[in-house]
Amino acid sequence: MDNLSLIESFSEFKDEKLIDRVTLMSILEEVFRNTLKRKFGDDENF
Repeated sequence: MDNLSLIESFSEFKDEKLIDRVTLMSILEEVFRNTLKRKFGDDENF
């Protein structure tokens, strides 16, 4: 999946679920933080 497709997918998801951009960005940040934390431990270095 290329970057443009990924961005389009998130944009489509945001529009379908009626989520504003700021909320979507917060959700994505939390998901990535949790994934990194599970894989690498504490997130102090991120």
